[in-house]
Parts: sequence; C-alpha cells; structure tokens
Amino acid sequence: MKNRILTIALAGMVTFASCADLTVENLNSPDTERALSSASDLTTLAEGLVKTWYNAIHNYDGFKMPAAVLADASSCSWGNVGMREMGTEPRPSFNNSPSYNYLYLAATPFTRMYSVNSSAVDVIKAVQGGDISFGSDGPRVEALSHFARGIAMGYIALAYDRGYIIDESTPQEEIISPTLVDYNTMMTHAIETLGKAATLAKENSFQLNETVIKTPGGVSSDQLAQLAHSFIARFMANVARTEAERAAVDWAAVITHVSSGIQTDFAIINQLAPWQGADWYDEALIYSVYPGWGRVDMRVINMMDNSYPSHNPDGADFAAPDSARIYDNAEVDDRLWTDYQHLPSNNFRPERGLYFFSSFRYDRHRDYVGPWDAQLVDLSVSEMHMYHAEALAQTGNLAGAAAILNDPAGARKVRGGLPDVAADAAAIHAAIHHERMVETFLDGSGNEWFDMRGRDMLQAGSPLHWPIPADVLETLGVPLPYYTYGGASAPATGNGAPEGDYWTSGTASGAKSWR
Repeated sequence: MKNRILTIALAGMVTFASCADLTVENLNSPDTERALSSASDLTTLAEGLVKTWYNAIHNYDGFKMPAAVLADASSCSWGNVGMREMGTEPRPSFNNSPSYNYLYLAATPFTRMYSVNSSAVDVIKAVQGGDISFGSDGPRVEALSHFARGIAMGYIALAYDRGYIIDESTPQEEIISPTLVDYNTMMTHAIETLGKAATLAKENSFQLNETVIKTPGGVSSDQLAQLAHSFIARFMANVARTEAERAAVDWAAVITHVSSGIQTDFAIINQLAPWQGADWYDEALIYSVYPGWGRVDMRVINMMDNSYPSHNPDGADFAAPDSARIYDNAEVDDRLWTDYQHLPSNNFRPERGLYFFSSFRYDRHRDYVGPWDAQLVDLSVSEMHMYHAEALAQTGNLAGAAAILNDPAGARKVRGGLPDVAADAAAIHAAIHHERMVETFLDGSGNEWFDMRGRDMLQAGSPLHWPIPADVLETLGVPLPYYTYGGASAPATGNGAPEGDYWTSGTASGAKSWR
C-alpha cells in the first residue's frame, strides 16, 4: 500500500479540520467555522486539549489495560478490551479486522490523538496568523497547544508502527494527502513540538488553572516547560522497540531533559467515576484494579517476594504474605504489604488459561477505587529518577546509577526497604526494571509494555506496536485481510503493511523473554 492517507480518511479521524483542508466534502458545520474565527472560542478549544488527551489514553476503550496484560504486569482473562487475547499463551496475533470486537483498543486512541492534533493546529495557525487578536494571551494559548499536540503525537509514536505529521507549517497539498512515516520520525516530530512548548513557556509568564490541567494549583509557565522536558525524557527512553534500539537512545539528552523536568509528581485530580459525570478520569485504572476485574501478574509479585512463583500454570491460590517476613527480610519489598491486597481465591474462568490466576490485586489507589476522589500520578519524580539511572548505566557510569537507586530518600529505600544495589550493570538494570513494575505500576499508559519490549523481555509473539487500525485501512479502501503484528508467524497476506519484513520488526522475538 502506498503510504498515503486519503482526505476522506483524515476527515473522519479528526474532530476539527479546517474547511479549506477538505476538498472531498465539507464536514464542518457553519458553527465550527465561526468558532475558528473567534479568539474566545479558539482559547476554549485549546484549554480542553490536555483533558482530551488524558481521558483518551486513560479511558476504558484504550490500550492501557491490554498493554499491561501483554507486558505480564497485570493479569486478566476477561475478554473486555482484548485483555484475554493479549494475555493468552502462546501469544496470538493482534486481530486487526473491522469485525474484531475490541478493535477500539487501538482505533480509539489513534483517532483521539489526531483529534487533539487537528484542534491544536487550528489554534496555532490562528495565533500565528495575526488575523485574530489574542492580545497578551497569545503565548499561553500557543504554548498549551504545542504541548498538547506534542504529547498526543508522542503517544502515536510510542504505540503505533506509523503515523502522519500535520502541523501549522504543513502545505495544503500534504494536508489533503499526508504521508505515513515510521515511529522514529513521528517521535522526532513530537519531541520538536514539545521543545516549542517549552521554549514559549520559558520565554513568557502565565498560569494554566485547574480547569485546563487538573493538577493541584494548576500549572505555571515554568512548570509547563518542566512537564514538556519530562515527557520528552519519557518518550526518548520508551520509543525503542528492542533492547538494541534502547541502547542506541541518546541517553545524554535524556539526562538533560530529566534535569530540566519536573521537581514534584505530576498528578491529576480525579473526582467521581466516569459514569458519575467525571470530567478527568482514569477508567482503565479502575478496571485494572477493581475487585473482580484485573489482578497483578504473579511475575510482579515474585519480583517483590521470591517465595511466590513468577508463573502460575496450575492456577494455584497462594497464602497471604506475612508482615513479619516482609519487614524483617531486607530482600522482600515492603510495598507488597502496603500497595497490594491478597485475594484468597480466583474468579477467572479456568478454561481460558490457569496461568491468568493471581492471588493479588493492586490496592495503592484505594482512595480512588470506591470513594472516587484521588490525585493519580501520571508522571512521577521516581519515574524520572529511573530514566536518569538508566541513562547513566547505559553510558557506563554504573556508580552514578547505583547512587540514584541507593538514595536514602528515594522510593526504593523509603517505601521498598530494599538493600543497596552494587555498581554492577545486570543488578542495576534489574533494579530499574523492578521500580518500573512496582513503584510506577500503571502510571501513565503503556509504560510496562514499553519497558518490557525495550529489554526484549516480552513473550515471543507479542506485538511490539499496533498496526494502523482496520477502520482506517477500511476507509482507505485497502482490501482485506489487513496486516498486523504478533503471533507465531507472519500472515500469508497482510494488506496495507509497511514495506520490508514488517512483521519480524514489529513482533517480539522472545530473545530474553522473562519465561
């Protein structure tokens, strides 16, 4: 398939597309046209972008839940959102068919990220065009729009094999028929966009209130710049699909962005459940941890206390942990007691695979699951510390990496009560992976999947990224069957695929699979 997206497909994937961009059909209403000519309405549009992004990547119908199961971080045999398929052993291919019940796990985030992108571009064009006066508010509105589209395009690069780039400088002919580019090109663009946001924020002084970004006290211009740098660090570290790609990351640049990044956890105020009318929400977290739904994979429990097995092929129910053993044994992670709830039995269906069974659920966010009132961390200082430690380890500074891990004020010590890590590469990388699976478990969206693939630890046959979703390919007129990733072997026919041996490069080899 030629790497071109037709106008009609583009129009269907975005919420706000400029009328002049659509030569096939004018899909915008006159009200939309008037809104795009009003500074007030454009400002309101910009101020809703981060919320749209946040809810999209944390929604029930996104990839957060199935990606955590795919990474053997969560465990769930319920069919919802494709979790059963993503956790099945051996791994099947991703069903990239228009008839697949759970296609939305890949299709919905793709659509919503481009909705954010399109709206942000409209705002940026208006601010830069000069025909509409934003007064002194122009830099704030523009910086916010760059930030929103930067994080949206970053998630396209993290999760999909390809995407397309449309920004405020894209020529009309390319808007009509943009070209698909690979994930590295997408990520470079996302990082450049976040860099624009950071520069504008540093050069100006403004405040984004909690309606715009629902973190306590809102976000100042300096804090927006810090957030942009921290997202760049997350994106640079996690875009790699293999261990070799991760080793080739510009780790010196990662350190620079971490150093310029957040100084406190970036948490979103979540009040009410989605079905109660919440405006900001992490619905995927709810179903990942709610009693009767998702559980924690025994692999993660074994990492904290190796008296539990890492795999449960017979579907055994395991005894509750003993607090004395946890707190008296330096090798056992104290967070097993504080952050996890033991469950005496399993409610998963055994015919779907006994290996799904687990005796633990994640309980750290008990103030959200039930009371529906919590600050949920999306990007933490601990996460940034682990990128810094990994960057030092990847560049040969093992002593520096160990010092971060052994910091008496760090989460590994304060919350985990774990012993010092030696200045040994294998031990350091294992400790970093441990913190990502335990301390920052289910923060953000997809982090467990991204870390596992970058270590070649995913089970063989696991998708390393999603294909262009079937609904998009269908709109393009690409004939069935569509290309996909995962499974034991490449499909005999995969229409719409990138050139070359796409399946091998997008499917986990299992080279260092954890089992």
